[in-house]
Amino acid sequence: MKKIKLVVLVCMLFGASVLNADTYGKQNSFGFNPFGLIFSIYSGEYGRFLDAEGTTEINIPFYATIWEYVNAYGIGAKYRIYKDGNGEGVFYGGGLKLSMVTWENDWYNYTTSTYEDDTITWTTITPLAELGFRWSWANGWTIAPSLELGFDISTYEEENSDWGSPSNGESGLHWGLNLGVAYMF
Repeated sequence: MKKIKLVVLVCMLFGASVLNADTYGKQNSFGFNPFGLIFSIYSGEYGRFLDAEGTTEINIPFYATIWEYVNAYGIGAKYRIYKDGNGEGVFYGGGLKLSMVTWENDWYNYTTSTYEDDTITWTTITPLAELGFRWSWANGWTIAPSLELGFDISTYEEENSDWGSPSNGESGLHWGLNLGVAYMF
């Protein structure tokens, strides 16, 4: 059910940006973060300028990873303001990210002397601030390193464990380093 909600949210955000295409012209970007590929994390972003001068942008970051016992998905929305306009130079803004991690945990139960399976689901909402710099070239390619600072609000749930019911996760400060390599069209 949570995956269906995520797909619907992505479709709504993409649809809203396409409806504005006639008003603002072709000012889209689609990119990826090469840092994530080192750890088999497939992350990217879709961006759309909200004005013809390139001073404000809506940016939708997303990621997914599927390892042997761990599945992780995330999506967000950021509002960026470019200090000098033209969609390049110093930018700053805020946003919100939603992440969900599912971990299949096999553990040994000492009271029954058996191995048991446990599924742990971790959900995190992160309000954040971002500061970065974007270089762009005439051929459409851009590079935008940025630093995020936020606060994770998280919960986790264990399905088959004797350890208890759903509870608060470890909420706390969040920081992120991004390197957005994108193509503008």
